[in-house]
Amino acid sequence: SYVEDLLTKSGQKRCAKMARLNLSVLTLKSTQWMNGGIFVNYWNLYDEIIEGLPQDICIDDYAVGRPWTYVRAGSLVGVCMTIPAYSRPRLRKESFLGCSLHEAGEYVRSWQGQEASIAAAAINAYYNQPSKVEAMQGFHGDDASAATLDERKKLEAFAMYTEQIRGKKVAVVGHFPNFQKKWGPICDLSILEMQPEWGDYPAEAAEVLLPQQDFVFMTGATFANKTLPRLLELSRNAVTVLVGPSVPMHPCLFEYGANGLSGFTVTDAALAADLVHFGYGTDIASCGKMADVLPHTS
Repeated sequence: SYVEDLLTKSGQKRCAKMARLNLSVLTLKSTQWMNGGIFVNYWNLYDEIIEGLPQDICIDDYAVGRPWTYVRAGSLVGVCMTIPAYSRPRLRKESFLGCSLHEAGEYVRSWQGQEASIAAAAINAYYNQPSKVEAMQGFHGDDASAATLDERKKLEAFAMYTEQIRGKKVAVVGHFPNFQKKWGPICDLSILEMQPEWGDYPAEAAEVLLPQQDFVFMTGATFANKTLPRLLELSRNAVTVLVGPSVPMHPCLFEYGANGLSGFTVTDAALAADLVHFGYGTDIASCGKMADVLPHTS
């Protein structure tokens, strides 16, 4: 949690950045006023997302693989990157088969990585279904009918924001394929990673680096591994975009500081199941299409 006076220069900086992107400036979710500012409990985002999950739609199939976890409930399918955290025991002792999406979603709070990944995939099965994403205007014009993998990749966040990040300070939380060579020469790029490679910053550097950035792009896996609340807090002065198939496409995230959700909706349930169940070396993008949602005011 933090205290922010919306009339301070930092608040004005954030609003100005969003205005340049033609994004709507939404009030952050607050729990109380404090010293003339807003006290935000970022952990409440989990409660809001879980609250909207249905009790009457149940899991028919699920699988945990590397790197993806998959959940199917009827015609709804969700995926999430599998979180490699095994030091804590599972909270649920029985199978998730037959479990409602609402009950399964509760386990996203678990500190056991596989269990949290199943829960996040269940959440994404509901919120990332095509009809809900379309209702949030996540598919734009021809984007909705992008037929080939190459066409879909053009719609990913790292392609859509290329012009906006030129000359800016940009942090990327997590590793993504193919973007570094394109962005490295055109912006002041910092990559933060829990398992850093040469040239990366360790995850702990977020405390220092993120408040200094103009743009922050973070993997949706931060939702399942529970680093998202703190990362959103640290990035409150930046334009912040959640990226990848693990992103839950829930509009409440805009109230906690996200300025864009570049997520994923599964359109080929059978292929997604085969990819995870049998470890096929197929790009997860071949199972569906990317979607890009911005805040909208009524």
